[in-house]
Amino acid sequence: MSLDMGLWWRLPQNLRFLAAGAYNTAFGYAAFVVLYVLLNPRVNYLIVALIAYAVSVVNAFATHRWLVFRATGGVAASFLRFNLSQAAVLGFGMAGLYAFVQIGHMNPLAAQALVLGLSVAITFVLHSKFSFRRMGP
Repeated sequence: MSLDMGLWWRLPQNLRFLAAGAYNTAFGYAAFVVLYVLLNPRVNYLIVALIAYAVSVVNAFATHRWLVFRATGGVAASFLRFNLSQAAVLGFGMAGLYAFVQIGHMNPLAAQALVLGLSVAITFVLHSKFSFRRMGP
């Protein structure tokens, strides 16, 4: 069975973003869960979240660059912009995770799922307007 990329490219960009984002979110959350289970209680959940981020960022970049935004031009420049955008979302996510766990007394796994959901809109705007913006005419 082959994947019909023509059908994929006929989808609106925001739907491609949501599909890629669902995959990347599942990948990132799975990385967090596996690392949390393996490292808890020896490693703080916030450190686990940082490690999971590092594991999943390259996969997310490739997915967004080539399957969502069809970016062209310098990979290094867009990877830098992507990471700056991701760092902003990571800051939001870490603050949210801390707040939900410490103030809201939520389980870290549930809190991380909630934070990931809230990050979707922020991520789309940052990536479409900054990370993978079209340069020139």
